[in-house]
Amino acid sequence: MDRLTRSFLEAREDLLRFLKRRTRPTAAEDLVQNVWLKLRERGDAETWQEPRAVLFTTAANLGIDAHRREVAAEKAMSREAAYVEVTSESPDPEAQADATGRLEKLSRALAQLQPQCRDAFLMNRLEKLTHAQIADRLGISTKTVQRHIERALQACVEVLE
Repeated sequence: MDRLTRSFLEAREDLLRFLKRRTRPTAAEDLVQNVWLKLRERGDAETWQEPRAVLFTTAANLGIDAHRREVAAEKAMSREAAYVEVTSESPDPEAQADATGRLEKLSRALAQLQPQCRDAFLMNRLEKLTHAQIADRLGISTKTVQRHIERALQACVEVLE
């Protein structure tokens, strides 16, 4: 039996108690096994002056790493839950009625505008076209496009005030 295995078996129960105090009891058993695996990978057990100290230091470090992963996972899950809660909430009936009323007012105001004025405004706001693109489509100057958009915006502001 090599030095690592002998030291590990002698300290196993103490390591388990140590980790149960520092982590969830269900995770302690896995961490004890990870201590052995981690140290087995290093392969330098013969050079240890204090094998028990190496075992406990490794256990403490693995426990800290496990705790950090759990905290990060909990934060991620709580952010996800908050996002789902916010995105799944529907506005209350009063807010919906208010929004519907404002949209109807805006729709009526836009319907009263000249067709070219309304079209220039909608191309700018909904299709995100530039003044030059709108001017090209409608066959008018960019200055006229600017005036149409200003007129439409003024109509929208007036109806909402």
